[in-house]
Order: sequence, then structure tokens, then C-alpha cells
Amino acid sequence: MSSEPMVRWPVLRTMVDGLAGALGGRLRSVVLYGSAARDDFHEGASDLNLVVVTDLLDPATLEALSGPVHAWVRKRQPPPRLMTPEIVADAADVYAIEFLDLRSHRVVLHGEDPFGAVVVRPDLLRVQCERELREKLMRLREAYLETHASRSRLRRLLIESYSTFTALFRGCLHLMGQTPPARNADVAAAFCARAGIDGAPFSAIAAMRQGGAQPDVDLKTLFARYYEQLGRAVGVLDAFRPDGGGGTR
Repeated sequence: MSSEPMVRWPVLRTMVDGLAGALGGRLRSVVLYGSAARDDFHEGASDLNLVVVTDLLDPATLEALSGPVHAWVRKRQPPPRLMTPEIVADAADVYAIEFLDLRSHRVVLHGEDPFGAVVVRPDLLRVQCERELREKLMRLREAYLETHASRSRLRRLLIESYSTFTALFRGCLHLMGQTPPARNADVAAAFCARAGIDGAPFSAIAAMRQGGAQPDVDLKTLFARYYEQLGRAVGVLDAFRPDGGGGTR
């Protein structure tokens, strides 16, 4: 259990104290994950992501949670993921990417560590990686229909979708037997190298996400290159078959 993130982001301390006050002994764990747990947090572009584990998720517990969760969301943070020990134990087959990310980079803010013993089957991880990539690529196409005529909206789409795809690339790297780096930019570079696709558009969007892109960048050309490489990534995952049948720990 670590208090360091709660010193850096006092809103975390307020949330943990609120949850503990609302649930008492029913609160098992509060776990920080995502960019803040990987030391890849960017003010204004990153969120504080939490998993809250409780004994039960019955209506009475949900009602007790509503106060601190509403206060958390009003501070422009995403709602926490709510789980029980049974959900953690049973759901690794359907949340393979998410659980692998949690297992690799997490900070326990309160209580026990619920993710240290998670085991993920590689065959199920491959299916989720391909399905999620296909779905997110489909959503990217649909969003481009709405944003292509506006430079500001297209820029936002590139930045926001980049974070989504790099999260999936973490799972893909696990599948391919490679430990994902901590930083999103390094994850994208590692996946592109492993999959044999061009990493340049991802590097350009990473720079833009950190405020480093030049104002004369042709965003439609960048989108076209990015979109092409994402399509190639889907093909790589479609053809990939993991060796062996054991779990990924």
C-alpha cells in the first residue's frame, strides 16, 4: 500500500477517505491504475483511474458508494471500476487486456492487493486484442465522418484515440511475449516494431499530445497514415497465434 500518489494528487486521499467512511469494513481495496500508476501522467490529458473492490455490490452497497463517487466525478475524474473479489477471480477471461495492465502497473491505495495472482489465458487474450482493435478502428472511422472538416475536432480525435489504441497495444505486447514499457509513446513504438508496422504516425500524435506538434501539420494526411497502420495491426493480430496454452502471469 502506498500513500505517495495521494500526496501528489490530494483528490485521491479525499476519495479513499470518502469510500472508507461510506463502506467501513465492506471496502476491500482501492487501486490506482493507468497512466498515473505508470508514471506517464500528463496534466490536462490524463485521468486518475481507480478500481474499488468491495465485499458485495448489492443495492445497499451501491447506494453507500454513490456519495463519494458522485463527488469524485464532479472533480472531472472517470467513475471508478467497481468489483468484488469474486469478479476479480472470475473475469480475467473476458477482461484479459485490462487485468494484465492492472497486474503490470498498479498502486494499492487502500486494503489488500486483488490483482497480484491474476492469470490470463493467451488464447483469450488474442481474441480480445483482435476484437477490441477491430471495434475501436470501426469507431475511429465513424468519428472521422463527424470530425474531418474541423481541424480542432480532428486533432482531438487523434489525441484521444491514441490513448485508446496504446492501451490495447499493451495487451498485444503481452500476447507477443514482450513486457510493455511504462510510457504510452514507448508502448506504441515497441508494438509497431514487433508487429512490423510504421510507427511514425504514432510518434507524431504522441508529440501532438504533449503540445509539440507544429501548427502546419496536415492532420488529414496524418490521420490517413495512422488509419492505414491500425488496419495493418488488425491483420497482424488476426494472423497471430500464441505458442502453448498456459496462462500469462
